[in-house]
Amino acid sequence: MAKYQRLDGESDDALIFRVCRDKERIGTWQDVSDILNPLLGTDYGESTFRKKYASFTQMFNANRDIFSNSETELEKIREEERRLQIEKVKFRDERNAWSAQNRLQARAEAKLDNIEDALLDFGRIYFPERKIPAATGSGKTILVMLSDFHIGATFDNYWGKYNSNIAEDRLGVLLKEVKEIAKRHGADQCVVSLGGDLVSGKIHRTIQVTNRENVIDQIKRAAELVTSFCYELTDSFNLVQLVSVDGNHSRIDSWKDAIHEDRLDALIPYCVNLALDHIENFYYNKEANIDSGIALIHIEDKYYLSVHGDYDRFTKDGMQSLMSMVKVFPYCILRGHEHRCAVDEVNGVKMVMTGSLCGSGDQFCIEQRIRGKASQMVCVCSNKGIEAFYPVELEVS
Repeated sequence: MAKYQRLDGESDDALIFRVCRDKERIGTWQDVSDILNPLLGTDYGESTFRKKYASFTQMFNANRDIFSNSETELEKIREEERRLQIEKVKFRDERNAWSAQNRLQARAEAKLDNIEDALLDFGRIYFPERKIPAATGSGKTILVMLSDFHIGATFDNYWGKYNSNIAEDRLGVLLKEVKEIAKRHGADQCVVSLGGDLVSGKIHRTIQVTNRENVIDQIKRAAELVTSFCYELTDSFNLVQLVSVDGNHSRIDSWKDAIHEDRLDALIPYCVNLALDHIENFYYNKEANIDSGIALIHIEDKYYLSVHGDYDRFTKDGMQSLMSMVKVFPYCILRGHEHRCAVDEVNGVKMVMTGSLCGSGDQFCIEQRIRGKASQMVCVCSNKGIEAFYPVELEVS
């Protein structure tokens, strides 16, 4: 706070007016009173100075032409008023910014406390060890692309039906298909690639309308489903590897406040590893991540680049921009986000897109006229690359 002194020959009223004029810069009227009382040798309450300043300002504004001898002096007064108004706005904006930051920090800390409790509960789940299936030596790996579960979204209408229980049923159908595909091709290893948006989150109004579980429960439920899915695979494969990237629905805050790395999707593979780390033929490969939204997976001597897809268009230009960004020329690029299975190729690089577990029927899909069946992509990989694509449809009656 600036230090104020009485000027030579300055009257009490002049001193009061000069200090009160800087009130917005000083703080509260009590702060003004704390400055003036020692200078005046008084013990007035803050209301005394506030009322004096209000009266003086009112009289001055009513008689400013009399008090001012010239247009030049009037302009000086107006300029000073503008300066004071600017200071008021700056002070108000600074105060609002601090308040907003404090609210965000308090909200984030509350969320983190709840998440910590949820993780501790999840860590108590125990999955018994199993006998590791013998390796066949086939050199075949099943790639399971899991993306866009949107756990928490709930709807039942003309276009579709979905909730967490239906998500579990559909993963059961997918698990059976994966095991049959592996048996058909003699594959003895499996890579489960989590492509993000496993939780529905709260990123815009239409998502909030269809959510029936809070975000913490969404994380727990998604983690339970992925953990059970991976655990069941360890009974059929010599090695099950988990790789994960984050999606756009799991932002902790709205898009304009969110930090790139702060995505709740990252907690799901952490929970899975927490529960399955003791399983000898399960491996969470977090070293595959270039950052939270990009992973580089090594499958049978070839590199696969995995992203969610919200930053990367499924086009020639979009994929070339991604490769230029990461300085990698992969065999294949994996992505989700668009809720449909698709395969394409650009300049010798395969592009594989997986679908969603929820299909269509939520308010956002209805308003955007988006229609599609629940599906996930399964690929059979060898040292030659992808030998077969299986877009598995998952509608359960």
